Amino acid sequence: MAEAQKTTELPETRGADTRLGSTDALLLLMTVIWGANFIAIKYSIEDLLPLSFNGLRFAIASVVVLVAAFATGHNLKVAKGDGWRLFGLGLFANTFYQSVFIIGMAHTRAGNAALILATTPMITAIIGRLLKQEYFTPRGVFGLVLAFAGILLIILTGHKEVSLRAAILGDCLLVAATLFWSLYTVGSKRLIHTYGSMKTTAIMMATGTPVLLLVCAPSLLRQDWSRVRPIAWAGLIYSALLAIALAYIIWNHGVRKIGSTRTAIYSNITPVVAVLVAWPALGEVPTPGQVAGAIVIFVGTYLVRRGMISIVPEIVEEEFEEAGLGPGKN
Repeated sequence: MAEAQKTTELPETRGADTRLGSTDALLLLMTVIWGANFIAIKYSIEDLLPLSFNGLRFAIASVVVLVAAFATGHNLKVAKGDGWRLFGLGLFANTFYQSVFIIGMAHTRAGNAALILATTPMITAIIGRLLKQEYFTPRGVFGLVLAFAGILLIILTGHKEVSLRAAILGDCLLVAATLFWSLYTVGSKRLIHTYGSMKTTAIMMATGTPVLLLVCAPSLLRQDWSRVRPIAWAGLIYSALLAIALAYIIWNHGVRKIGSTRTAIYSNITPVVAVLVAWPALGEVPTPGQVAGAIVIFVGTYLVRRGMISIVPEIVEEEFEEAGLGPGKN
């Protein structure tokens, strides 16, 4: 009986901290950066080909993250076998995800894209549960459903169009993108706990970005650089330094501190920020339905944050990466 009780309580005693704190503040900052990034991308791809934009911003972000990692005393040494795992995760996050994401976005409607990407926390939760990294509670499951419902409310009452029949290719590519990102998020958990968010991000970007550049090479060669305006370059720099370099580090930090699903649920706040940013930038006034959807998303996020049990890997950490959070984020 005592043994059974011990087994039942194991997820709770080893679960990541459920209290709201500095990690949540960083993840909220990440959603602000990503929400504003939609405007940066909009202006940039008016002059830059999508794959040219993607290749350049990741090249810049990779250099910045590597410099920041070395400047804060990190190196790229890992245990035998972990190098290949980090390389594989780098392909998932940087090459596969980014390639199918940018192409999928170009072949579907904005509403379809927002709905499909909003399933990322659910897919992450399912994969995490299958791998026994996380456990559901009724409150956590309800929060996941509620956050998705909030996204649905924002889209259906807003300015974005949704069509289940049009743009099937783009929709399928975005489904693949959500799967790649979810696999990366869950798969990187142990490595992030071992090496810290800064070092893990640096290695994965250093290994994944060169392959992404090969994919983007034809587009980079076709690009007419003389037509790229300063505002497009500004959007590119913003996206590289903040939406990629800084945000990836924050995301990995969140996975380490509060778990995969509780980090992923914050991505559902990004559309709320995008709506708020589009108000002054594009003149798109939020509708009452969008305001209600935003409230529903925040309630769902809170329920997931307090209702998912994330299991901390039983490993000895090589380093404590808190000091590495300063130089940059996605």
